Amino acid sequence: MNSNSSVQFNEQGVPVSTTFDDIYFSVESGVDESQYVFLAQNGLPRRWLSLPAHYSFTIAETGFGTGLNFLLTWKQFLEQAPASTRLHFVSFEKFPLSRQQLEQAYQLLEPIAEFSQSFLEHYPATDPGCHRIILSQGRVILDLWIGDLNELLPEWLPQAQNQIDAWFLDGFAPAKNPEMWQPTLFDAMKQTAHSETTFATFTAAGSVRRALQQSGFEVQKVAGFGRKREMLCGHYHSAEVCQKYYDRRDVTIIGGGISAACSALALKQRGVNVRVISAGTADGASGNPQGAVYPLLHAEHTPLSRFYWQAFSTATSFYRNFCADHWFPVGVMQPAFNDDRARRYQRIADKLYAPGTVRYLSQPEAEQKAGVSLAVPALHYPKAGWLRPEAVVKSLLETAQIELIEGEAKALKETERGRWQISLKDGSLLTAERVLIATGHHVNSLLPESVKPLPIQPVRGQVSLVQTTPLLSSLKTVLCFKGYLVPEDDKHHCVGATFNRDREDLEPTPEDDEENLKQLAENARQPWAESLQLTSQRVSVRATSPDHQPVTGTVAENLYVITALGSRGFTSAPILAEVLACQLTGELTPLTQDALRRISVSRFKG
Repeated sequence: MNSNSSVQFNEQGVPVSTTFDDIYFSVESGVDESQYVFLAQNGLPRRWLSLPAHYSFTIAETGFGTGLNFLLTWKQFLEQAPASTRLHFVSFEKFPLSRQQLEQAYQLLEPIAEFSQSFLEHYPATDPGCHRIILSQGRVILDLWIGDLNELLPEWLPQAQNQIDAWFLDGFAPAKNPEMWQPTLFDAMKQTAHSETTFATFTAAGSVRRALQQSGFEVQKVAGFGRKREMLCGHYHSAEVCQKYYDRRDVTIIGGGISAACSALALKQRGVNVRVISAGTADGASGNPQGAVYPLLHAEHTPLSRFYWQAFSTATSFYRNFCADHWFPVGVMQPAFNDDRARRYQRIADKLYAPGTVRYLSQPEAEQKAGVSLAVPALHYPKAGWLRPEAVVKSLLETAQIELIEGEAKALKETERGRWQISLKDGSLLTAERVLIATGHHVNSLLPESVKPLPIQPVRGQVSLVQTTPLLSSLKTVLCFKGYLVPEDDKHHCVGATFNRDREDLEPTPEDDEENLKQLAENARQPWAESLQLTSQRVSVRATSPDHQPVTGTVAENLYVITALGSRGFTSAPILAEVLACQLTGELTPLTQDALRRISVSRFKG
């Protein structure tokens, strides 16, 4: 976990790094400095005015700091860029500020107050990795990479070739932060540049100028901001490197759940025509009355927990943007209902993750947060919450404005030139350029014979709906024991869920209801968990993989899958949809190469 203790505020209220003995922005005017150094010297906003439709203007920045450059860029992009274009801002930060430090710094940035306050609502916990934050209804994306630049760049570079339109070289001065201004950075700038790539930096250091020139950039010295005499700016001078290319061929999605809905929206926002084929919407595992959204954390950093804390950052910003009426970020709590859980939860909360991700609460603290009596301490995920799955899926599909074909796909057949013929249950045939299968545990039934079946396991789960009571109606947060209990919605609570591997039957059973309620009562050991009145139940089947990671990617030419989202589908679907949409269109994904390999279909080949 990164420490935020290296920042102090001077007499003027400007944040100062005690590690590097340098200020984060100008004492005179941080906003004017950012405007002059980074936007104006990169030709912005003038360059935005002539962008083609659906273009994703991509900026890479070293040193996120207070986010001032991003906030000002975000504001001016919305004000001046064509409405059909998008902004993708990639920033690297080794020492992220806390939310409290940002709030204090923003008191001096009145011209961008509207954007700074909005950003604070989305600011992620500062665990390492990439946090993709979705803003302005998806028109603006921030990829905030937390960690050492020299370690992150090699993982980011393979997908970033010729992708960057402008570089903001911020961070602290080379004399005070030499570790950042290394050949790794300048080599990355060369690899990510195209014929119209520009850069700007506050420094005029000779070492930086020479490194940029050796990397193929034409460098100019211009007047600096305020009392700073000079700064550097310029552009990449190789006309042989073509500008980036986007693939916007049509995509047909088979499926009507959360992965299909998120993918449809992510693709549509990138200018791709999308149609969805499904017999119904949210009629499978995505149709439960209530669902929890929170990360999967282990007692040590693992690839799986790393994926989920990054997925969680994207999910919370995504639902806040697109489903605010059906998303309730009231927190999620895991009570330590036995000694083993207590020991594990204490290890998880012991400085392994950022406090904004998870905290260990004492029994009195947990009881106060929960709103109901609890006998034990608990892990608390303050940014987590619950949503209405069916309403979320339908809202996303409506927002995407895609063509919806009501029908059941039965088979896929490859035709000439890599296109696909889709056979529907009613006998009709459709042709598609590219196909994404998002049918959960049914994915193998649609794969052509030439494609090896995926090791997907069905897991049957039944949830039980109970009527609220005077005691239970005061529940303020989601409680996750072995199962979960969600706060009241329309005078009911969702309790669940059973977990039956290799079962696909959809008929509810009284035994499963009994198991859900008995397990809740035994784990909670509180009066509010006793004698609950059952009103209804629902059965669905989830899809899982042997390593518990989701499965995405290419299974054949122009044929893709997204499956195995398991019990955390509403946590992982937004980031998986972003990954797929970026891979299909040629944009930057929010995961490292290692993380992409771990969710890829290719891990099962051979």
